[in-house]
Amino acid sequence: MKIEETEYVYKELADSYDHQVREYSSYAHDVIFGMSFEHVKKSEKLLDIGIGTGLASIKFAKLGLEVFGLDFSQEMLDECRSKSFARELQIFDLTASPLPYAADYFNHVICCSVLHFIGNLENLFKEAARVMKPGGIFSFTIAPHNKKAPFLKEDTAWGVPIFRHSPDYIMELLNQNGFELQKEQRLLMKGADRINFDMLFSAYVSKLIRQ
Repeated sequence: MKIEETEYVYKELADSYDHQVREYSSYAHDVIFGMSFEHVKKSEKLLDIGIGTGLASIKFAKLGLEVFGLDFSQEMLDECRSKSFARELQIFDLTASPLPYAADYFNHVICCSVLHFIGNLENLFKEAARVMKPGGIFSFTIAPHNKKAPFLKEDTAWGVPIFRHSPDYIMELLNQNGFELQKEQRLLMKGADRINFDMLFSAYVSKLIRQ
């Protein structure tokens, strides 16, 4: 899916996005922080891919990490900037490659509530590994499925299609790029599409072990 297919949605939602997240009981950002907490340290650099309004990385900033963020929506970045916690924010097509940073620049990378808008994740996982230092963590969420296909496109009641990814595909990408799975947690988002009411997600924490 092209990023512009979702851009209009986030342009309209930017100033109310945090409220929408609470309304849907969508706290994947808190889960990502809780699962990652033991692996991070003050003053380390963290990249948030698809930072949005900053819900997933603001707690890392409060812990003392330097947060850098990428997002395709200027409106979401403006909302994030108003919170004054990120060191650097850049507008960026999240499906593009390479990421606009040098190799081994970050200690950690997170990507929360984003990957279900992207089908093929090969470049993103490869780039996450490239910009990270060994020993760091890559934490992210997906919408899983139990079919054989690596990913499946699914229409939603709110007008923006999503992609579900198979756990086998995710493990293959992690292994190919030198990551070792540390934790996985299944999540139910209340009212995520207003029809099915409960939408399944998975949160992953992986460690980069390449030398």
